Amino acid sequence: MNDHEATQFLTGVRKPLLALHKTILEHERASYEREFGAVTPAAFLQVLINHPGLRWLSALSTVIANVDEMLDADDATTQERIGAVQSVVALFTQERPDNAFLPRYRQLLQTSPEILHQHGRVAQLLRQEGT
Repeated sequence: MNDHEATQFLTGVRKPLLALHKTILEHERASYEREFGAVTPAAFLQVLINHPGLRWLSALSTVIANVDEMLDADDATTQERIGAVQSVVALFTQERPDNAFLPRYRQLLQTSPEILHQHGRVAQLLRQEGT
């Protein structure tokens, strides 16, 4: 993979990742509110940051931030861009044994058609990348 291919992948995967993130957040917020009652967006942000049951989402947030950083950084190296691509791929695979994101994510794929739909968009890009 060269710099152009990495940048192209990151550009293409950014919006599907954001849509997936938003859909997961909406699902998790609805679940939280069913249990604890309605919360304001600011209060839910605090829940996201502090609730141990939602920490698994930080991996997806971090990957998206890394994608954005690589796309915005004119001085990013080819290796850094390729590393960002590898981070996206690793998030959705068992490559990392410590992947705390994947178990909960797989559960949601089984229960939420909306999340499954958004996953399909990301998975298509991952397949095109040869993963």
